Amino acid sequence: MPVKTVDEIVRNQQRWIGNFALFLMSVGALIFLGTTDHTIRNAYLNQLTTVAVLLSIGIITFLISRSRLTAHHKSHFLSVMLLSIPFASISMLPYASVTVWASCFLFLMIALIAYDRIMIWYAIVLIVATNVFIMVRSDTILVEIDPTDHYARLGMIGIAICIALIINHLHLRNLSRLQQLADQLHESARHDLQTQLLNVRGLEERFLHVDQKNLLLVGVHLENYHELARYFGEEIQQQVLIDCIERLKTLLPPYLTIVRVEGGTLMVVMEKPPGVSCEEEMTRLSQRMSAPYQVENHQIYVNLYIVIDDGEVDQLSMTKRIHQITSAFPESIRDSAKVMCLNQEWRKEQSLRVEAAKALSRADVNHDFYLVYQLQYDSNQDRFIGLEALMRWNTTIPGAERPTVFIPIAEKSDLIIRLGEWVFEEGCKTRKRLIGLVPEEFSLSVNVSPRQLTDESFMPFIERMLLKYSLKPKQIKIEITESQSLDFESQPILRALRRIKTLNFPVSLDDFGTGHASYHVLERLLPLRQLKVPKQFIEQVEESEKRQSILESIFQLSQSMHVECIVEGVETGEEVQIAKDIGIHLFQGYFFAKPVLLEEIICLLETKKAETTE
Repeated sequence: MPVKTVDEIVRNQQRWIGNFALFLMSVGALIFLGTTDHTIRNAYLNQLTTVAVLLSIGIITFLISRSRLTAHHKSHFLSVMLLSIPFASISMLPYASVTVWASCFLFLMIALIAYDRIMIWYAIVLIVATNVFIMVRSDTILVEIDPTDHYARLGMIGIAICIALIINHLHLRNLSRLQQLADQLHESARHDLQTQLLNVRGLEERFLHVDQKNLLLVGVHLENYHELARYFGEEIQQQVLIDCIERLKTLLPPYLTIVRVEGGTLMVVMEKPPGVSCEEEMTRLSQRMSAPYQVENHQIYVNLYIVIDDGEVDQLSMTKRIHQITSAFPESIRDSAKVMCLNQEWRKEQSLRVEAAKALSRADVNHDFYLVYQLQYDSNQDRFIGLEALMRWNTTIPGAERPTVFIPIAEKSDLIIRLGEWVFEEGCKTRKRLIGLVPEEFSLSVNVSPRQLTDESFMPFIERMLLKYSLKPKQIKIEITESQSLDFESQPILRALRRIKTLNFPVSLDDFGTGHASYHVLERLLPLRQLKVPKQFIEQVEESEKRQSILESIFQLSQSMHVECIVEGVETGEEVQIAKDIGIHLFQGYFFAKPVLLEEIICLLETKKAETTE
């Protein structure tokens, strides 16, 4: 909020004077209207004339205080109006000197309150002029006062003038100092103290009335900024940031300003360069910005991510655009996208997620969700050896029914705990129904989120479910997704894993190779039954030697640990054959079976059983 200047304070006080004058004159007019004719005649006054004069002074003073005149001109006009009060009093009252003195003191106090030296000088001229007038014309004006007393009162007025001038000077000096301090505080509030760059508030003020669509916002994020302080100290952390800013200024094309949002997050505002691919330019910038920083004999590497907002959207404030960029950084880091562009497709996806989040908050776990099941196939035995329970959402929002949309949203709240419990119990019911159709070792896989693992009620709940449905732990396989959000070293997760190990639940590590599970972590996950290779490693594997090498490495690791290796997402015979050539014989994907409802699974298994019996 802008800081008020002394001139603005004076204008506010002038408006107050207008209000006060109108109120005072109106009250005086009412008093005269209520005064008896006898009293008015004794004072040599005319009632209507007095009322008209008082109201005119009040209204005109009020209008002047509300006019668009400058504060300087208002001071002159207001002073003239206030002068009219004692001048009118001299002609109307026989005891003129007493009235003039009272008016002078009133005017002096008003001028003092207004912090306006112009009005004080008017008050001085008024006091001197009226008292000289009284002294010169004392023979023609009914002044019943002793001359000595008159001089004494003049001395008192002189002292009051001196006091008023001193107080006015002190007020103005203090106001000026306060204004300077306020300006300094306002400037500090708009800038980052460490780097002297603009902050978000300063950026918002600077571009408040600028067309946002003509501006390009580039977010630069040092992912390991906080780790620098932990390993090298705050001084080196600060120096790396300063060096990064200097390098950014050198390498960037012409820009308008650089803003520090927080920590290691910077924002660059620039005009859109015509005919240039911003993403390509920023990719080159990212490569050059990520070069090692030499600080005090330390060669420091930074993990730098860039997010570009092209402004191709309805008018948004700078703050909202910056919020969009900062909210995209976790997604950029998760996908290892060094440069990411916030285009229309991304914005539609974000809008969809916002709408889905609102709908999820109103969803009924027991009625709005259902399960489908995908069978797992063993090519060596030519039979199905298990199935995975996959959650689906009944929603009217197009696109929100995708698990990649609603599950990450649910995982950010306790909703995932209630959903997880519902899925686990439904999975137990399903496995109970399959008794007699499948062998005892046939397992049903249930996904468990990191939030469930850290919840204290999770392990007691799954133990109750096993007892409730008379199932053995080996019949329910717990799938844990290897992701960056899953901290295998945290104590709550370690306690849950130890309890799972004690109960002898088979564990499947989903999306293996996409997170950061070490061999040491895999040992803790025993009894680890499976490593699940994600779809991204098998897609078009016949065209990529690198993917084939990854598959071979994962398979060799599984062999060394004596656990199964299953590939999910297989869709073609070529993918299956390459995996089989490596040695993998467990599969899950559309090539063998699509996710279907339980009734279809039961029909299929009954058919298979009938064929086997024959």
